[in-house]
Amino acid sequence: MPTIVVPVAEDKQKSRSAWMEDELQGLKWSFNPLLWVLKVAGLLHAVQIKEKPNDDRNENDEHPMTDDKENRCSFWLFYDIAVFLILLGNFINSLTTFKDANSFDGIVCNEIITATWFLQAACYALNNIIGCKHWNAFYDKWDKLAKYLGFKHLKTPRRISIATLILYVLWLMTSFGFMGIGIYFISSSGPPPPDDAVSIIIKILQLIIYFYFVSAWFLLTAMFVIASYVIYIAFRHFKKKFVGAISVEGKFNGDMEKFRLQHVSLVDLLYTADNIFSMYLLVTIGTIIPLIIFTLYFVLFKSVDTFAYAATWWSVGLSFIQIIFVFMAGGVVNHEAHAILSSIYAIDLRSMSSEESLQVSLVLDMTTFLTQLTSAPIGFTAFGLFTIDKPTIITFAGSIVTYAVVVIQFKPSDNSLDQIQQAMNCTTP
Repeated sequence: MPTIVVPVAEDKQKSRSAWMEDELQGLKWSFNPLLWVLKVAGLLHAVQIKEKPNDDRNENDEHPMTDDKENRCSFWLFYDIAVFLILLGNFINSLTTFKDANSFDGIVCNEIITATWFLQAACYALNNIIGCKHWNAFYDKWDKLAKYLGFKHLKTPRRISIATLILYVLWLMTSFGFMGIGIYFISSSGPPPPDDAVSIIIKILQLIIYFYFVSAWFLLTAMFVIASYVIYIAFRHFKKKFVGAISVEGKFNGDMEKFRLQHVSLVDLLYTADNIFSMYLLVTIGTIIPLIIFTLYFVLFKSVDTFAYAATWWSVGLSFIQIIFVFMAGGVVNHEAHAILSSIYAIDLRSMSSEESLQVSLVLDMTTFLTQLTSAPIGFTAFGLFTIDKPTIITFAGSIVTYAVVVIQFKPSDNSLDQIQQAMNCTTP
């Protein structure tokens, strides 16, 4: 009798192995859900989401330089530039409201807050056009380090990216709902808007601009936090391996120079991510303090209606949430990058080998490693001006509190306002 071949189990095994191979494609695979959203929002042009795995590429394939040239002139690049021009035009249009301002009042203060938010979003879009080309290098370096250090943490970033995508949808619904409530209050207090075709087109354009504005604010902050997390787990795994090479008695059982070079590679990965987010960090930190101060001034000095009052505190809340996430993510990366110092100091040099050459070599490697860790702070920078570390966080937090206290202390009382009004009435003819 002929043998009967049943390929069901083999196909299941193949499908399972193929699924595992797809899962291990790399960090880009983990970020896949967010990358598509970034493409749609006009914040990603130099990263090809659909590409062949590294194992399927033949030796006869063209060099990556061809792909880089195609990315420079791709549709997504022109789309990102168009989004940046839309946000930049929105910011410039917000500046035209100041031409009729005669004094600093609540209306002018509100326009300053609005223009600052629009400037922030336009700079975020420009940041992606400039720094987006470094994403490919970041993915490749992280994958090589993960393979070299022997750890796999791709499932957690994948789950975080999916959770972030869900939060992004909820964020869009909340923002557009808040915008709809604002339009209802404005339209109910003023004359009814015309229903001609021009006004409808203007409303559609406003919705499109608002979509790009909300997306740029949320997605850039989310990507910075996620990138900080994957860098953090890389440093944490490196520290675990280094601590494992030190015995309870303080004897070091490993290659110090190898560990030092691994740390150099991790720092290089961090600086690659810094090339992506340095402008984002500078704009965020540079605009947060004015946003908080002007918003507090608007709330404390001016009598506004209920919706405007809620909107101003909404602005303050967003500012605090953004700066807290930025400082926490940057501070954690900075701390973990230097966390190996305590372990190096715990090494007992007396327990080393008696061979003089090995002892001298280890001491030299330790000295070089310590110099590398203590010469300058390691972490994300605000366009190279300063590093986000504990002293920087404390300084900026103190500045925000100081300016807030000054604003509260200089709030005039009702009696002083009445005296100033009486003096003005007596002096005017």
